[in-house]
Amino acid sequence: MNYFFHLRLFSIVILTLSGCGVGSKSPNNVIKISVVNPPADIVTAGTQFIADEINKKSEGQLKVKVFHSGVLSGGKGEAEIEMCQQGTIEMHVTSTAYLANLVPKTSIVSLPFLFRDIDQVIALTKSNSPTLDSINQELNTKDIHVIAWWPRGFRQLTNSKIPVHDLDDIKGLKLRVMNNTLYVDNMNAMQANPVPMAWGEVYNGLQLRTIDGQENAEDVVFRSKLFEAQDYMTIWDYSTDFEVVLVNLKWWNELSNENRTQIQNIADQSKEFEENLLRKNTKELREKIEQEGMDIHYLTKESKAKFREAVQPVWEKYKLIFGESFMDAFLLELNQY
Repeated sequence: MNYFFHLRLFSIVILTLSGCGVGSKSPNNVIKISVVNPPADIVTAGTQFIADEINKKSEGQLKVKVFHSGVLSGGKGEAEIEMCQQGTIEMHVTSTAYLANLVPKTSIVSLPFLFRDIDQVIALTKSNSPTLDSINQELNTKDIHVIAWWPRGFRQLTNSKIPVHDLDDIKGLKLRVMNNTLYVDNMNAMQANPVPMAWGEVYNGLQLRTIDGQENAEDVVFRSKLFEAQDYMTIWDYSTDFEVVLVNLKWWNELSNENRTQIQNIADQSKEFEENLLRKNTKELREKIEQEGMDIHYLTKESKAKFREAVQPVWEKYKLIFGESFMDAFLLELNQY
């Protein structure tokens, strides 16, 4: 009798002690930082930079591991944002285009033909922008917080059907876009056929010709080997999105002041890291893409003016969505850079 009593008591104690560790946080727990981009992408490189710096500078207090290629979500960017909101992922690097589904104003940086050049894009991400800060405040109400905005290259057009030189060439092309209404509206305004699709499905879609093309920065085109399924690339610098380093807000607030300051400083340093990679890669990758057999075409000023005119209804629509005063303040701010 005593034997079975003590055995049962021992089992209860073991189970109770085991249960104490479930869901508990400790400095030795691995902090997950996820990204849907592949290993060689500059966004993944920036993500790894943050992880390496935290691991080094925290001297073992914090341990960060990068989960790239969307392995935690099957390549679905929206799903990893949700996981970051819930706290299953402590840190996540994503695009403003995905965040716009939570806070529509985030799409303001992606208005078609908004930026003068890449210098203006970079200047905005490195500034203490009132616009970006107000967007972050709204994201805080969704349980996530931005610790860095990274510049992204302009989204260039690729397709397997025709070299796109002017507005008529794009008409009717089935082009993959992110699940973001602004990008859908852009393509509709130019009379293309937008196909919202998760990034994990794009390569197969291009190979099977269920879509004709897509739009993305040069590093995505090259690192994802889209030249294997695409023949033509048009440099039109029509739109961009920012990469955003997110943290779960509850986790962030529970960090010690020392750890939080340390991570924020590293996030600030990562902006310059990304800028240097972006500037270096844009020129080099265009050359490599061409070497892989893709024909690259540059829009003339006259052709770009026609594209810009075609998307004016998009600007008018989003002025109402963002609010005229918000949009006017942003454009005034942008003129400083």
